[in-house]
Amino acid sequence: MSSVKKSFWNLPVLNPRTDRQKVTLPEMIFGYFLGPLLVLAMTSVVATYYLTFYRTYDDVVAQGNFLVLLPLISIIPMALANIIVGIVLGKTKTKQGKARPFILVAGPLLLGSGIVMFVMPYFSLGFRMAWMAVTYNLFAALANPIYSNAHYLMVSLSTRDLDQRGKLSVVANIPAVAGNGLVSSILMPAILSWIKAGEALGEGNLVVQNRWQLVMMLFAAAAFIGCLLEYLFTRERITEEDIDETAAQQKAETISTGKQLKAAVGDKYWWIIMIFYFLYQAGVMFKGGYVFNIFCNDFFPSATVFGQTLNAEGVQSLMALIGGIPLAAGMLFAWPVANKIGKRNFVLLGCVVSIIGSVVCLLAPANFVIVTIGQVLKGFSSIPGAYIMMALFADVLDHLEAKHGFRVDGISMSVYSTILTVVNGLAVAFFNLFYDGGAFTHQQVSSFFFLGFEIFAHGILIVVLLFLNVEKNIREEQALIASRKNGKA
Repeated sequence: MSSVKKSFWNLPVLNPRTDRQKVTLPEMIFGYFLGPLLVLAMTSVVATYYLTFYRTYDDVVAQGNFLVLLPLISIIPMALANIIVGIVLGKTKTKQGKARPFILVAGPLLLGSGIVMFVMPYFSLGFRMAWMAVTYNLFAALANPIYSNAHYLMVSLSTRDLDQRGKLSVVANIPAVAGNGLVSSILMPAILSWIKAGEALGEGNLVVQNRWQLVMMLFAAAAFIGCLLEYLFTRERITEEDIDETAAQQKAETISTGKQLKAAVGDKYWWIIMIFYFLYQAGVMFKGGYVFNIFCNDFFPSATVFGQTLNAEGVQSLMALIGGIPLAAGMLFAWPVANKIGKRNFVLLGCVVSIIGSVVCLLAPANFVIVTIGQVLKGFSSIPGAYIMMALFADVLDHLEAKHGFRVDGISMSVYSTILTVVNGLAVAFFNLFYDGGAFTHQQVSSFFFLGFEIFAHGILIVVLLFLNVEKNIREEQALIASRKNGKA
């Protein structure tokens, strides 16, 4: 990206449709909500259901461990891609910023990879397996890292105004919550019912596969539109502080990746943030759709709820819906509460409530009412991590800039994205290792990972977060940054 001629990014058509000084309502709606929602709906569905689509090819399923090894082996190029993209992003200098250009580039890549993953040529078995491996990595190790590294950095680069940044953190995380919850857990199961109904039309799995292709082409097209909206209706006001608009160049020197990494790893706040995301994301994966479904099959293969007999999938959908209500409602009060008691304290409170919710569930893991009550508590506990942590991440990046005189956005996002990639790839494999290992019963394994893991993870986070005092001096540090830019320090 840094090698792209700056003249291209000077084109007026590429300029943001936002106010230069402050965050406005259109920016919040189109740049941080609607645009990302269209993209994250697509990426969430692909990441969750691509193996479900691949399993419609019976001859591929018959090839032993191919569909198990594919996501595991792909962790390597995915992790490398996130590292490389983060480094290049940190070195990028354009009039449009360092992250926004990557969002624009990601648009056609998400469109293309989202289509070719599901439009499978009817050639030989070996060709189709190769096609799966290549096209999956085109999405997971190219298109998605380019988008996610830029997208998750936008709140940090949007503004130094702490109040506006806090509100943006809430708005920007709604699409992620909706993508994983509303789209993947509620909308997509309904679409799957229509897709699977194609089996009744005969012709083997051909009709089912054609319906998959139609659905994913629509999701991919929506993601392309979403990238355009996010690009046009966002602005990197922090990056623009160092841009001479007449020359469209940054005044500051280019900071080497090694220097950025040394500054980051030498700061305890940076480590605390990364430890948080590692443990928090592991908990998200262990209570996600795959493990959630196994837990319900182990404990609720059949349950009578409100006079209706539900199978495990029905219990899962109902429990996810009820437990997700607090998280959805949290968008309304997350920032006012965090602003009043402090962002770190709000996250600490969430960890405490999460532990309480897990303990409630474990009191009677085979009791639908008890487990649902616990899941509601865990829904409340997820609010700070889902909506507020990105604002704390932004505070840490500002703290490092004040401390060292340069920003470490690129390398920080590289590590952050790599953590998410590795955790997402290994969590299910780690669960399967114990679930199929025979040392423990299936119920013991599923209840521990789905309900018990976060007791230990969030207990550790409570201790670690006690040392995260970045908010204490953030306003003074921002004033120091401003004085440097004005030549007064």
